[in-house]
Amino acid sequence: MSLLKQNTLYAATLCTMLALFLLLSGCTVKLISSYDEKTDNAVSALQKDITLFFITVQSQAGLPECVYSNHLGFYQQANVDLSAIAVRTKAIAANDITVEQVALLQDSLSMLEQLHQLGCFSPAQVASLRSSFDSSITAILKLELAKKRGQ
Repeated sequence: MSLLKQNTLYAATLCTMLALFLLLSGCTVKLISSYDEKTDNAVSALQKDITLFFITVQSQAGLPECVYSNHLGFYQQANVDLSAIAVRTKAIAANDITVEQVALLQDSLSMLEQLHQLGCFSPAQVASLRSSFDSSITAILKLELAKKRGQ
């Protein structure tokens, strides 16, 4: 092959690679969804309701008011709120981690309800359960806030 053809081929290859590099450098790959203010607000509101529930049942330890049937409204509302959060998080593309975290929180609420149906909570149980729920909710909020910083 002649030197002119080699130089032309080399220049064409270099230009193609440079164009490809410039094209790809302008594209961003997004592996996780963006921050969602409504999810953040809904999870924060749910956290307040759950905290109020735990404070209430802790103050009722040993009293007849502590029974599950007296707190049915809390469980119904919390399940509705969590269902709405789950539907919203599933509707957002690339939001699998948050969807999984919300599903785990739903499972925790279901287990809490089953445990409460067996009897009232002791103050020690309330402290442990509250800590567990706070950890789960904190994880969801940390991820949402990290998404916000990443924008």
